[in-house]
Amino acid sequence: MEIKENQELIMENVLSFRGKVTQQQMQDEMMKIGEVIQRIGVQKNGPLTTATFSVEEGSLGQVMDVEILVPLNKRVELPASYTFKPMIKVVHALRARHIGNPAMLPNTINALNDYIVKNNVQVITATYNVIVKDAIREDDVNDMIVDIYLGCNSNNPI
Repeated sequence: MEIKENQELIMENVLSFRGKVTQQQMQDEMMKIGEVIQRIGVQKNGPLTTATFSVEEGSLGQVMDVEILVPLNKRVELPASYTFKPMIKVVHALRARHIGNPAMLPNTINALNDYIVKNNVQVITATYNVIVKDAIREDDVNDMIVDIYLGCNSNNPI
């Protein structure tokens, strides 16, 4: 795993869903988003991204405060449960690339956290997980690629 400094994550015409959800609820919401995109006649214009703000233990297990972000090919009016964002830009970011089964993603995140502590980096954003290469079939799960971005204070010496 390689960590790169001073990276940028830029998305335009973004459909956004923010909520506190379980893993299953997040999967269900992603399916709904796919249906909404089809129904309103737009196309996905880049990789699906999730931003994780916090994770808590709840009565249903882990509950995540997440934002699901989907770049679209044009500006659109969205149903009330979604927000349209013209642009999302994360600058001065650290980027770690995870290649392999997403079940091992915590190892990559732990290595990134070790880097942050070792280099005294001040993180100022949520964790953005960009699905660069998704698993189309179950056999593909070990070939997935996820880029992890963390925006940092530009005064940091990274």
